[in-house]
Amino acid sequence: MLTALDRLTIYSVLCFISFCALVLRTPADSSLMPLFGLSATILGIWLEMRRWTGTSEEQKN
Repeated sequence: MLTALDRLTIYSVLCFISFCALVLRTPADSSLMPLFGLSATILGIWLEMRRWTGTSEEQKN
């Protein structure tokens, strides 16, 4: 099972990839998928930070 820090790292990497896909896209090749990906990863990061319990409690299990 992944820890909260692992999930937060995955969301951060996906957010960076979505941001790069959004910025590096040409104006003629427009798509809403990078915006959906960026908003989903920001939501995931926000949820993980709201449920953050700290690493000391996760290491006890």
